[in-house]
Amino acid sequence: MSRPPNRYRRRKLRRSVALGLLALATTVALGGFAYWRDTRFPARSEALAGLPVELRVQDGVSGRELRSIRTGLRLTDRFMRARLGRSVERQVEARIARSNGCRPFQSAGEAIVGEAQAGFMCVDTASPGWRWMLLKDRLAAIASAGHEYVHVLQDELGCLNSPRDEHFRWVVEGMAEEISWGAVVAARRASGRRVSREIRTSGAFDPNLEPLRAYETDGGRDPEYALWHLAVRRLLAEAVARGVAPARRPELALRHFCDRVAAGRRWHSAFESSFGISTDRFYARFEAVRRPHLRSFGSASW
Repeated sequence: MSRPPNRYRRRKLRRSVALGLLALATTVALGGFAYWRDTRFPARSEALAGLPVELRVQDGVSGRELRSIRTGLRLTDRFMRARLGRSVERQVEARIARSNGCRPFQSAGEAIVGEAQAGFMCVDTASPGWRWMLLKDRLAAIASAGHEYVHVLQDELGCLNSPRDEHFRWVVEGMAEEISWGAVVAARRASGRRVSREIRTSGAFDPNLEPLRAYETDGGRDPEYALWHLAVRRLLAEAVARGVAPARRPELALRHFCDRVAAGRRWHSAFESSFGISTDRFYARFEAVRRPHLRSFGSASW
């Protein structure tokens, strides 16, 4: 059997190589586009006057949603300056997500509601939690945006995560709840009674919740956050009663706790110095007062 001429074989080889390179280039291009699509965050930018915040707003976010977020950030900023003595100082990218998740490779609606750290925060407006708040409880949506802004400050102060890799999640989350809702109350958008009802109806007295101590590390959803908010309220009352925080600005105890943790104090020591009570004693007092209300979950008042 005769073999084709060398010229023909070379031409065929060149064609095969060219087609292979084209296929490879197409694969790389498609992969690169997918990576670009998943890592970028297409949005318009909007400065928030008076705050070191650049809003990055995706298409599909309604004016009502954006007003709620702006309000939450402004009220919380004002409250932190008045009660803690400072607010966020570094520039913050505040993503208002709709078609994308908050982070690269996250899908829209994947976050519970939001997340934050120094220089960054995000509200996922596609999340079921946010959609529910916007429809049923706009004040909760305002406070939710403020909650994330408190986390930005906590990370700036150095207490969002312990330098010693210690864990005190309920303190951090309860502080964010207390400050953000306190801002709403201080602005006369809600009453203290309204916030107490929010804590109760969200499940703070649910008998299925673990003892508070477990939430130094354990996470949670609405009932746990309500429990942590309740615990921080009781903690600030202890700080005032023990003379380590002024009655008009009890939140200063939380600022002192953050400063001490950031300076390298062990968190149990920082806790006792800031609130005037040891963690063991506070846990015992908190559970003793909480326990009777568990029998009447849903109707308790505190």
